[in-house]
Amino acid sequence: MNIDFKESEKSLNSRIKIHDLYGSANLDDWVLEQLKVKPDEKILDLGCGNGKQCFAIRDYFNKKFRNKNIEIIGIDEHKDLIKLAQKKNGSNIVFKSGSFDNKLLFDKQSFDLVISCFAIYYADNVKKTLLEIKRILKSNGRIFFIGPMSNNKFEFNEIIEKAANDKIPKLIGSSRFSTEIYGEVKKIFYNAKIKEFRNHLSFDTIDPFMEYTIASLEKNRKVYDEFLKNKDLKKLLEKVKKILEKKILSQGKLEITKVVGGISASNI
Repeated sequence: MNIDFKESEKSLNSRIKIHDLYGSANLDDWVLEQLKVKPDEKILDLGCGNGKQCFAIRDYFNKKFRNKNIEIIGIDEHKDLIKLAQKKNGSNIVFKSGSFDNKLLFDKQSFDLVISCFAIYYADNVKKTLLEIKRILKSNGRIFFIGPMSNNKFEFNEIIEKAANDKIPKLIGSSRFSTEIYGEVKKIFYNAKIKEFRNHLSFDTIDPFMEYTIASLEKNRKVYDEFLKNKDLKKLLEKVKKILEKKILSQGKLEITKVVGGISASNI
C-alpha cells in the first residue's frame, strides 16, 4: 500500500484546537493514563508530527516524577513538522527525520515503550513495521497505538455524504485500525487489548464545524482523497454550510462524536 500522506501544519493545528475547545473529554489525559510511564524509561514516538504527544508525556512525567529521568525520541518522515517540533523543544526529547516504512535506525531492545498516535495505519506494510517495532522493543516492553475506530465522527461523515450526494468509501484510518492493525498486533505481540475513547464535540455556531470540515478534507491529508476525486471542493463546502445552517436552526447545536481506539500490547 503506497500512501502519500503529508498533512499541513495549519490543518493539524486547526483540528487539535477544535478538539481542545469544543470537546467533552481530553484525549491527552486519557492516553497518559494508559501509558503508565515510569522513571528512566526510553520512549519512541513513531509519526510524532509536530511533537504534541512527546511534549505531553514530558510535561506529565516532570509533574509526577520530580528529579527523575526519562528519554523521549520522536521521528516523523515530514521534515517541516520535525523542524517545528525542534523549535518548540526544551529538554528530554530528541526529534529526528525518519519513517516507520523503513528499517528503524535503533539497536535491538532499545526502548521500553513505543507509541504511535494517528499514524501507524499509514504504514505501507503493517506486518513489516510491527516486526521492526518488536526488534527495537525491550523484553517486557510495551506498545500503545492510537487511531480512529470504524464509527468515528459518523455525524460528520453523514453531512459530507449528504452535501455530495455520494457515499464515502472506507477511510484509511477507521477501516484499518481496529481490524488489520489490531489483528497483526495480536499475532506479533502479547496481551493485546483495544480500549475505546469517546470525545463529543458540540458547537453553538457553524464556524468551528466549517473550520473542522476544511481541515479534515484538506487534499494533502489524503484521507478523503478518493471521495473528493472529480468533485469541486468549493461547491461541496458551500453545500455543507447550507446543511449546517438548517441543522443548527432546527436543533440549536451541531455535534461530532470522535471515537478513538487505543491498542496496547507487550513484548516478551
